[in-house]
Amino acid sequence: MASPSDDEANALERHTARQRESEHRVKNTLQLISSIVMLQGRRVSDDDVRQALKAVQSRVAAVSVAHRHVAWSEDAEEAELAALVREIVGDLAGSAGREGVDIDLDLESVTIPGRNAAPMALIVSEAVGNALRHAYPDGRNGRIRVALRRIGEGFELSVADDGVGVDDGTGDRAPTPAFGLTVAQLMAQQVRGRLQTGGVPGQPGVRIAVTVTMDSTAPRA
Repeated sequence: MASPSDDEANALERHTARQRESEHRVKNTLQLISSIVMLQGRRVSDDDVRQALKAVQSRVAAVSVAHRHVAWSEDAEEAELAALVREIVGDLAGSAGREGVDIDLDLESVTIPGRNAAPMALIVSEAVGNALRHAYPDGRNGRIRVALRRIGEGFELSVADDGVGVDDGTGDRAPTPAFGLTVAQLMAQQVRGRLQTGGVPGQPGVRIAVTVTMDSTAPRA
């Protein structure tokens, strides 16, 4: 007859196996979606549509990265945000191929609940992706700074560029990336954070920052 400790060990083993199987299915599903979007992008001739599909593919990739970074710690799912940000930024920089645009990372160690990994990944993807696409037109060079720092009981994640800024009506700046900003705002709401956008003090460019308090990440009632 199995002892209670044996029963608990067997139950834990079955739970772990089911979790791994579920993770594998999610990974395969995300890869399938990304492949379909990529194939569709190759079939369209309109450049705006192609860029929109490429943006969708980047978002799917960000969610996939977030999923990989979620791990069990004691009795909860958690993710190390700095490692998550670093991988997403690296992927975006590699796909953009902008050799004249440098990206500086200043990341402190911050652990977040696993359920917030995908929203934070999408915020990073939108902010950095928009800077790479819009801040430096006509092959301009520049620098993007991605910072993650602990503040009080929470953290702030910011993305700042020294590019041309957003359209102010004069026609000599990049168009405001309205949809990407909407996505970032929705994701900030999901983690009960506060998203701020504006200029960079003392220099040209745009700064996007989301501030999250750790107790605000509790599940909604």
